[in-house]
Amino acid sequence: MPDGYTCPNCGEPVKPDWSLCPHCGQAKPINLGRIRCRVCGRTAVATLRTCPECGAYLEAKPLPILQLSIGVLVVVALIFGAMQVRPILFNSAEQVAVMVNPPTATSTPTATSTPTATATSTSTHTPTPTVTPTGTRPPTATPTETPTPTETPVVLPTQGPTPTPTTTPTPTPRFGKPVLVAPSGDKIYSRSEELILRWQDMGPLGPNETYAVRLTWLQNGQLSFGGTNVKENFWIVPPDLYWGLADQFTGRKYEWYVFVEAITTENGQQVAKPISEVSDRWTFLWQ
Repeated sequence: MPDGYTCPNCGEPVKPDWSLCPHCGQAKPINLGRIRCRVCGRTAVATLRTCPECGAYLEAKPLPILQLSIGVLVVVALIFGAMQVRPILFNSAEQVAVMVNPPTATSTPTATSTPTATATSTSTHTPTPTVTPTGTRPPTATPTETPTPTETPVVLPTQGPTPTPTTTPTPTPRFGKPVLVAPSGDKIYSRSEELILRWQDMGPLGPNETYAVRLTWLQNGQLSFGGTNVKENFWIVPPDLYWGLADQFTGRKYEWYVFVEAITTENGQQVAKPISEVSDRWTFLWQ
């Protein structure tokens, strides 16, 4: 059998799973607590009073917490005792010092009365008051009245009638609003198809007057412009100049409109001025 499995009552060997010692009838012979001998350091059953190895008296070792508590109480007691004894020692030292060196009595001087001389009254000659002559009051000047200035009437200019501002009449355009004919409604054209923009005839145009045809589209996300000026009421859009410029995400959409424009010369430069309203804006797809 393994070492250590012996009955604490009779000392005979037992097995761990036995609930009773077959020799003496001790219940649970190996489940009893054990205690360490303070002399030889061997462990023994807690019910024994003497160590089976060295015969020393077995005594349970106090818990560390209990030892610590006792030590704290001792330190607190020492501190408290020192605080109580210190005033007594201090007072005793003062009393001993007074007994060894008694204080010396200091004599208080007695006040001596000194006679005070009494003043003798002497008659003093009172001078006669001198009469001061009263000065003569100078004559008061009579105030002279200052003449009040006469107000001169100020003649204000007569305000004339307020001039009425002249309203400059807005010049009426020579031509009305052009009417578009075709294409409209996002009509789809291919590159090989002939793309003709048409509008109604506005009547005879002057030598410096033309139809201004304008195109707009989105190219790389930016608004772009194009177009031309013609005398006729139609324009064949050249595919070499405009096809494929519009962004694909817009469906290759173009927008177009028409108005009448006059070309004049100002300060040696040609200036274009619209002389009609702008038509509606129509669209087409050029794919």
